[in-house]
Amino acid sequence: MNRYGTGPGLVRRKRSYMVEAECLMKAGFYARSAEEAEDLFNDLSAAVEDRFPGIVLEITDVYEDE
Repeated sequence: MNRYGTGPGLVRRKRSYMVEAECLMKAGFYARSAEEAEDLFNDLSAAVEDRFPGIVLEITDVYEDE
């Protein structure tokens, strides 16, 4: 449908679209300190990003699990 509401569409070719999405990941590690847990997460993050190049993992918080 064209912009006037009748007839075929004026633009029939495909156009490029980009889609961005976010996800939440929680990972638990046994570590002696928050810095060691962060290092372990960075190792995991590197492995995930190598396997799936479009994924970027960022640390939002590091805390001790109770």
